[in-house]
Amino acid sequence: MTEETGENREKIYTVDRTGNLISLEYRDILHLAKSSKLHAAVIGMLRRSDGKYLLQRRASIKLGGSRLDVSATTHVRNAETYETALLRSFQNELRISDRLNLDHLFDFTYQEELGEHKENEFCKVYLAIYDGRYDRNPSEIDDVEFMTLKELKEYVSENEPKTTKWLRETVKRLS
Repeated sequence: MTEETGENREKIYTVDRTGNLISLEYRDILHLAKSSKLHAAVIGMLRRSDGKYLLQRRASIKLGGSRLDVSATTHVRNAETYETALLRSFQNELRISDRLNLDHLFDFTYQEELGEHKENEFCKVYLAIYDGRYDRNPSEIDDVEFMTLKELKEYVSENEPKTTKWLRETVKRLS
């Protein structure tokens, strides 16, 4: 997810505490550290049939970059649902255009200060079993790796600063 500026500034949904979409606001304004509005995000975890999760190393040019991250994540934009936003993200980040069977696992909220920016998100987390092809978008992802849940929990425990907060929150709940 890159910050958009100028005439094409991205608008994303603010939400209530249960994730209901409320209104569209500019992403760059919502991400200012002084903003306290909760906004909609969606997380996708891809798991191969061998039990390993596809994880990305977030592009260094992105907010919160160079850290281990979920398979795909994005905000919910105008006229999208959580599911259609996630499918857009899989297409954008991993070039996966296959129709994925998304299973909703759980929701959580989190906040994280990232310099002058702040995340204050309501996240819906989905799982898809996927053994197909992917092609990482280098403007979104520096690298991809695969780990079992056990390996992932160990990595997160031992390398917290090298992981995104939303990955840590997801891993906590994946048991």
